[in-house]
Amino acid sequence: MLATAAALLPFGSGTASASATAPQAMSSYCQAVVGGQSSLPANAHSFMKAYCEWGANPKVGTYMDLFTPTGTLMDSGLPAPIGREAIAGQMDSLLKAVKYNFQPVSAVASPDGKVVFVKARNSGWKINPDLSPGAAFDYITTHRLVLDGTQVQQGRRFWDQTELFRSLGGQLPNVFASVPAVAWKPPRTENRLTAWNTRDASALVAGVDDVVSMTGPGLGGRALTTKAEMRAYLEKLFTRVHELRLEPGRTVRQGQVTYREWVGHAKLSPEGGAVREITYGVTERFTRNGQGDVEWDLAFETLDLVATECEITELRRILFPQLSPCPGGAV
Repeated sequence: MLATAAALLPFGSGTASASATAPQAMSSYCQAVVGGQSSLPANAHSFMKAYCEWGANPKVGTYMDLFTPTGTLMDSGLPAPIGREAIAGQMDSLLKAVKYNFQPVSAVASPDGKVVFVKARNSGWKINPDLSPGAAFDYITTHRLVLDGTQVQQGRRFWDQTELFRSLGGQLPNVFASVPAVAWKPPRTENRLTAWNTRDASALVAGVDDVVSMTGPGLGGRALTTKAEMRAYLEKLFTRVHELRLEPGRTVRQGQVTYREWVGHAKLSPEGGAVREITYGVTERFTRNGQGDVEWDLAFETLDLVATECEITELRRILFPQLSPCPGGAV
């Protein structure tokens, strides 16, 4: 769901013409869902059909139809969930700032249809004042949705805002541009929640049986294929994350796919910058492939690891100009 605009794995970025970035009507997944083909519970299938149809033709009104009257949304950068008025206002601002296409590419639901994890592709370009095509963006988001019937009662997005704002012109470094080798350390726990909260990379990697690949923010679609690389990737994250206070969220299993959600707060900082506390969340997707091996996919935000609070405010004003400017501008 969108409250600000963007990513897990970027497909591309830069400047493109309108023809080069013209949004596709629907993903192959959505074509199947709209055509009545789905393994989801009936209510989740009906929701995904509406979600796909909205994504192919985004409008504020049809977006709000996806929510219950008391539905809320939690997104990266928000201190707390927002309600209908704020959701509608932010979507209106977003659609005025960018030409936008939203394409769900997969969905996994609980057996009762109450919780759905959706992976989606977001693409388009910034609309310049002269209406010429601006900076293009193309990225993946993960959404955890709690449904009441066929509408969202509670939504949360997990994504890396850095990828979007870098595409729109922000000069933002990539924490994972290089992932140097680290010395092996024995796991300190077998409990996964404790492993996240104590930033125990060895325990997190050891806790994924039969893992053969890991994907995540900053890797540009590249998969890490050794446990040493996976540990090094997480250790690099933990150099900027000084404290995690996460709690288990929702876990959903369907077929060969399992999603786990961890939500709470974190203390983190850009390199050499001030430490600050924000709401934070991580999702893990485990997919068992045809050989019985596990592909591990992580979703979390890195924007607060590479930019100051003031810089982040100015970046968000690209899409939401109604936001108050940072005093003195970005520093």
